[in-house]
Amino acid sequence: MGSLKGKAISKTYQRILQTSSEISDTTLKGVETGDGNSTSMKLSTDKVEFLKVGVGTGGVVPDGLFHVYTASAGSVTASAFANQIVLENSGDSGLSILSGSSASGNIYFGDSSDNDVGRISYDHSNDAISFSTSGTESMVLDGLGNLKVSGTVSQSDNRFELVEYFEKVPSLGIADTQVTQSSSATTTVTLNAKYGVITMQSVDLAATDTVQFTFNNDHIYGATSQVLVTIVDSSVNTADNAIVSVMVLDVADGSCKIRIGTNGTDIADQVFKLFFVIDPYITPNQNFVLGGTNSGSVQVSGNAGRPTNGFAGIKLVTGTTDNDFTVLTTRDGETEIPTTVDSSAWSSVPFGTENRIQLDCAISTSNTITNSAIWAGLKLTEVGAYATDANQAYFLYATDDDLGALTTNGNLHFVYSVSGTDYITDLGIAVAANTVYKLRISIDETRRISVFVDNTQYGLTSTPTTTTAGGVTETNTKKKSLIMTDDIDLLPFVGIQALSASGRGMQVGFIKMSRDLYE
Repeated sequence: MGSLKGKAISKTYQRILQTSSEISDTTLKGVETGDGNSTSMKLSTDKVEFLKVGVGTGGVVPDGLFHVYTASAGSVTASAFANQIVLENSGDSGLSILSGSSASGNIYFGDSSDNDVGRISYDHSNDAISFSTSGTESMVLDGLGNLKVSGTVSQSDNRFELVEYFEKVPSLGIADTQVTQSSSATTTVTLNAKYGVITMQSVDLAATDTVQFTFNNDHIYGATSQVLVTIVDSSVNTADNAIVSVMVLDVADGSCKIRIGTNGTDIADQVFKLFFVIDPYITPNQNFVLGGTNSGSVQVSGNAGRPTNGFAGIKLVTGTTDNDFTVLTTRDGETEIPTTVDSSAWSSVPFGTENRIQLDCAISTSNTITNSAIWAGLKLTEVGAYATDANQAYFLYATDDDLGALTTNGNLHFVYSVSGTDYITDLGIAVAANTVYKLRISIDETRRISVFVDNTQYGLTSTPTTTTAGGVTETNTKKKSLIMTDDIDLLPFVGIQALSASGRGMQVGFIKMSRDLYE
């Protein structure tokens, strides 16, 4: 660079361009304007100092000592507790720490006693991030997603949480566990369920009469099964001195015989209702039951079981009639025996739109996903069609429009409804066979919904289906839904539906729900 020594310099710059004689040591000296006014810069032979630096601020006073500005984030300024370095943008902002493939990137926190009393460190050699407090490593998240904590992990005591990993397979709901003999009191009865009610045909029991019928049930596993049967109701009052007894005999694999008789007293012609339970010491799932239809009629318990493909959890399969569906629904007063008794908090504790609720579930598709529909989320009823419920928030995949028109049938969609108006977002995720999807629905304190698939957030449309049938895509990945209707109690449902005359299946790993403890 050429020297300016001995050359005429404009008065405006003569104090900015310092000569070697003016800056001759390591002592910082202030730089002045041409009029002799102090500036925010000082120079020495080995350093330079600025009171504040703004990069790209366009003349705006920096928020802190070092302010890198791309565009305004709005009417906000940096906190006085964290303004030494400020990064600002109207969109995403970030700081990159680039390190070698076997090195680490670090953020250190120090004080007068220890220059690394706190530390965040990412180790590229094993792809693990660690957190240190009091100078000691206290938490590590490794490359497999395993979290190791040296202290005690405590959950917020302001949240109420329910977790279901399906250690026990759900049984049928009460609507699918009742059967009536078809013609006479000796006609064979078939009902494949762990428990249920058999309504017999009318029978006139004389003093020495007995009546017997065969009961087919695939929950009976040979002679080692315990089959308990009791009379729970009759159409005519029985005399005080009369007894009607029930016994089970000839227990075999898939069947037994049920016999009723008297104690030597004539019993008037009447209808008996029998309650049965198979192997009562083996209890079914206490939180969820199996709903839906099979062969266009009542559901069967065989449509839920354990996967054989290595996936943990349970499998759901459908019948082989077009639009047969199998759905997990909460056990409540409509699915209990006796009815009106809520044994599970999943249904008796309200999860309202005003309660800041969150639903997480893990599902896996099967090896065949054609001609099928899958739904998972928060609804009022178990039906997958989005026209059914006026208020809802759920994920939906369907290869045709039997459950309602969708933009791209091969993609995963998210449906939410506000007082009967439907909003559908095409998430742009092409659903694949044999794939696990982790789904999350979160409703905030303003009753707006955020959704995540495999921990990635997807934006939600505010355009109703009355404007664009089948839904639209949303480019803003952080966009939440419109405000949900206040005080609507929603229930979790996960279901699969056959959209042709071929059975379809899926797996469910877990369902989790939480809400504020207090409204």
